Amino acid sequence: MNAPALEVGVLLAPRPEELGEWLADARAFEAAGAAALWVDPDPESGLDPFALLAALAALTSEALLVAPPPAADRPVAALAATLATVARLSHGRLALAADADRLGELTALAPGCDAFRRLPGTPPAFERRRGEGDAERWVQTAPPESRAAWRLALAEAAERGAGGVLVPAGPRLLDLLRNPDDPGDRRDLHLAQG
Repeated sequence: MNAPALEVGVLLAPRPEELGEWLADARAFEAAGAAALWVDPDPESGLDPFALLAALAALTSEALLVAPPPAADRPVAALAATLATVARLSHGRLALAADADRLGELTALAPGCDAFRRLPGTPPAFERRRGEGDAERWVQTAPPESRAAWRLALAEAAERGAGGVLVPAGPRLLDLLRNPDDPGDRRDLHLAQG
């Protein structure tokens, strides 16, 4: 059974220990075909999501770069300048993910960027708007345990009308994206080896 074609978004590690390895992992996922790289650092990490997106913009060329907004206490003019800078660095690949009440404010500061509106419920899901276009649902799924489980998760997401899936980064996911038709188990892969 072939899984329907869905876009895959990779949820990058929220607490990167070594930023060089984290960036290499992100680049490896893009090279393997990930359509979007999602950045949502743990607040305790002290990392700014837009600074991480700027670094990813310099290292990647195709994947959409998605992040939730920083705290609402950032001055509007500074936030607008940051969004404009990341949008230019990424050549228009910037996307924002937030609850509906905050998303409108942010997209007004970054016109033309994609927007992922967080939908209520569990597991997490988002509705993606591309400019003035139609909405597309993205659903979060668990890391795949096997190729069969991955194909099943994709088929179930497509059956529910999803256009994309969000999956936490991991070596198995990287292998599945790189080698979708390889039946072997490749647990020996290390993400940073790209």
